[in-house]
Amino acid sequence: MAPTDQLATATGQSSRTTGVDSGRSWLPLLAVSLGFFMVILDVTVVTVAVPVLGSALRAGAAALQWVVDGYTLVFACLIPLCGALGDRFGHRRAFLAGLVVFTVASAACGGATTAEQLIAARLLRGAGAAMMVPASLALLRAGYPEPAARAQAFGVWGAVSGLGAAAGPVIGGLGVWGVSRWAAPERAGRWPHP
Repeated sequence: MAPTDQLATATGQSSRTTGVDSGRSWLPLLAVSLGFFMVILDVTVVTVAVPVLGSALRAGAAALQWVVDGYTLVFACLIPLCGALGDRFGHRRAFLAGLVVFTVASAACGGATTAEQLIAARLLRGAGAAMMVPASLALLRAGYPEPAARAQAFGVWGAVSGLGAAAGPVIGGLGVWGVSRWAAPERAGRWPHP
């Protein structure tokens, strides 16, 4: 199967009808853009929570540095390898595998009770992100062969990246604020009644 037909086959549309302007093919663009949004969001969302994570997990400065930077380090280092794997085994498969790894690692991050568990889950999440990003670029290129539609698709994809980077600290701050308000009665020895 030709690379330009991979995304079209996955969505059941002909590559000739997948232009962004047609209004019929926003779903593939939405899927890869939302995946990329989560990848970029995850780079910045944890930075606001570092003080809370440090006290909750009794983590030192070195462990917290790994929590913040380990994700980005693994993500950046594995992008070339994961891009080559996508070329070899298919970009749709690589994107979906990355999405599964990223989701499982996200659940592991949420369930982490020690700094070591959180670091391992963040490293795994970086590997999932590295699978998704090169595959999303290839899927967009294949799904939007017309130059104008491709330019629009990459424009949306890039804008989503900026939104993810900007939203990370805000979402992280709201999360820390919400958890601290919810946990405050526990510290005072009383739980809120429903």
